[in-house]
Amino acid sequence: MIHTAPAATAEQLADLLLTPGINEATVNAALAAELGARPARRLLAAAHSIAAKRLWGDPA
Repeated sequence: MIHTAPAATAEQLADLLLTPGINEATVNAALAAELGARPARRLLAAAHSIAAKRLWGDPA
């Protein structure tokens, strides 16, 4: 089980999403349980944006 800190930032979640072997569905479920569905989706969307920029080398 993945534990996300209650005050996890989008940057921290981006790091988590870029970790090999991490299942995004599990992260989403953990966030939704802690924050609620809509805030979890918003935070995950921000984390995806940051992760994509890091992955593709875009200076953010």
